[in-house]
Amino acid sequence: MGWCSGTELFDAVAESIINSPLTRKEKVKILVTLIEAMEDQDWDCQQDSRYWNEPLVAAAMKVVHPSWFEGE
Repeated sequence: MGWCSGTELFDAVAESIINSPLTRKEKVKILVTLIEAMEDQDWDCQQDSRYWNEPLVAAAMKVVHPSWFEGE
């Protein structure tokens, strides 16, 4: 992925997940899967997502990248 092009895709899918009637646990699990799949395709602009500060996305990011949140 070039020039953070994956962020638009991530945001569109994340919005659908966040607004779905699924449980919090299900949403985080799906977001983890989405993050891992995006990163497998070289997505590295996670902080550019408009959902970076969304609690569900933050919880999923903590699962995928716990070291990013050390010291919190």
